[in-house]
Amino acid sequence: MDVHIGEKICVVLLTYNHVEVIESTLQSVLDQTITGYKVIVSDDWSTDGTWERIVEYATKDARVNPIRTPHNMGMARNANFAVARSNRPYIALLHHDDLYRKDLLERWAGILERYVDVGFVFNRYDSPCPRKHDGPRFSEERMDGHWFLEKYLFARWGCPVRGTAMIRKSLWDRVGGMREEFNLIADVDLWMRLSIVSQVGYVQEPVIYVRELRPEYYPDTYTMKQFHWCRLVLLYSIHASNRLKYHGVSTLKARLQWLGFRIKVSYETMKWLTYAVIKKKRRHEILAYSEESVTQYDLWPLRFFRRMLQLFVHTSCD
Repeated sequence: MDVHIGEKICVVLLTYNHVEVIESTLQSVLDQTITGYKVIVSDDWSTDGTWERIVEYATKDARVNPIRTPHNMGMARNANFAVARSNRPYIALLHHDDLYRKDLLERWAGILERYVDVGFVFNRYDSPCPRKHDGPRFSEERMDGHWFLEKYLFARWGCPVRGTAMIRKSLWDRVGGMREEFNLIADVDLWMRLSIVSQVGYVQEPVIYVRELRPEYYPDTYTMKQFHWCRLVLLYSIHASNRLKYHGVSTLKARLQWLGFRIKVSYETMKWLTYAVIKKKRRHEILAYSEESVTQYDLWPLRFFRRMLQLFVHTSCD
C-alpha cells in the first residue's frame, strides 16, 4: 500500500451529547496503524460537556480539529457541514459511540486503492448484541452496486450498512452528500444513491465495535424507546425516491415493481397496526398517532383498515 495513504484520508467524527464515551472513541480513531490522516470532530451543539471534552482533548493532540455547528442541526446536516471542510479524496465517516479497530482506516482505504470503481466501503460489526448488528456477511470485498442495491438495500427495511463508511469525496460531491430532509436515517438514502452510481466495498472482519450507548437525556427518536411513525415514513420516502430514480415507471415491468413496492409499504404499516391491536406493549402510541403513518403510497385496503382502527380507538375512549 502507498505509504502516503493516510494523507488521502479525512476522518469525520460526528458527535452529540456523549461525554461519557467520547474520549475512548476518539482515542480509537487516533490509534490507527497508518499516519497522516486528518481528523475533524464535528460537534452538533452538545449540551452535556461533550464539546468541552473534545476541545480539551485537542490541546493534547494536534491531530484533532474540533468544529461546532452553529446550532443543533441533526446528523445529516452535521455530516454535510463537516465534510464540506475537507478536500481530501477519502472521507471516513464515523460516529461518537463506536470503537474502531486499529487497522480500520488501513483496511477501508486499501479497498478504495485496489478498486477505483468502488464508491464506499463498509464492514462487519462486533457488538454486545451480535444478532442485532452483525447482519448479512459477504464473501467478496468488491460487490456490484446494482446487485447490492436490489438484493439488500431495496429488498428489506433494515440496512446492512450502519452510518459508518469510507466514501470517495468525489462521489459524495457528485450525489450531493446527505439529503437533510431524511434526518437521522439519511445515511440509508446515501448508500442507495452511491450504489446506483458505483461499486461497493466490504471488509469481511468486524473492524468496528458497536456500543450504541445512549444517555438517558438522548432524544427518544434515536434511542427507539418509543415507537415513531415518522421514522418509518421517512424510510418509505427514501425507498420510494431511489426506486423511482433507479427503475422509473416508463415500462410495464417498472410499473409492476412500483406496485409491488406500494404493496410492501401497505403490508408493513398494516403489520404494525395489527401488532398494536394484538399486543398491549406500545398499543396507545402506535394507534393514537396512526394518522402519522399516512403516505401517498398507501393502497386502499390499508386506508380502510387504518380508518376502522381509528374508529375503534375513538369509540373505546368515549
